[in-house]
Amino acid sequence: MNEATERIFISQDWITITLMIVFTLLLLNRIKYGDRFYKLQYILLNNTYINSYAKASPTIFNIFNIIFYVVATIIISFLIFIAHNLYKPNQASYDFIFFLKIVFYVSIFIVVRIIIGVLLGVLFEKEKDQHYFSFLKISYLGNFSLIILPFLVINFYFKSDVFSYFLLIASLVLFLYYYILIIKNNQTLVFGRSFYFILYLCTLEIAPFAIILNILIT
Repeated sequence: MNEATERIFISQDWITITLMIVFTLLLLNRIKYGDRFYKLQYILLNNTYINSYAKASPTIFNIFNIIFYVVATIIISFLIFIAHNLYKPNQASYDFIFFLKIVFYVSIFIVVRIIIGVLLGVLFEKEKDQHYFSFLKISYLGNFSLIILPFLVINFYFKSDVFSYFLLIASLVLFLYYYILIIKNNQTLVFGRSFYFILYLCTLEIAPFAIILNILIT
């Protein structure tokens, strides 16, 4: 009994350390980019952040966004990790190696999505549109990470399957809402280039994510 309890505590250590890394990265971003960080928190309420930084250079690959790419990768990996534990509860519940595997696939997903996005932008001569959509996505991913992180902490340290299901459903709803916002706030851009947008959505959003889920489940 004592050995089992000890194993549980040991297995929780990597979760605590990983969450501390996430909080540290966010703190660094907040200290270095205080005004930008503050505006990102309210991106669901107004377009101040988008209007202020959509034309900044570099738009995507700057320290602020790279940190949020890392944070979002960890947050999404945790959500997939939770979903897997709910789907297959008989497997090891807190397997760090399996979590690293998820992080690897999510990282590959993000990198491949960026590369394909650039190629599609060049192919259809829509580089500026592609950069803008990429900026919107990393911005919403950053906001998503800030919202979901406290609930992740609650989920891991006050364990409840009901809360885990709530967290996953809320995350999916929030993701859907971000896409609705993108379409609503960019109707001319989206519907004026509907073929490119549909191709972009299927190629970079739906297909890669479905492949990753299939790999992890099987």
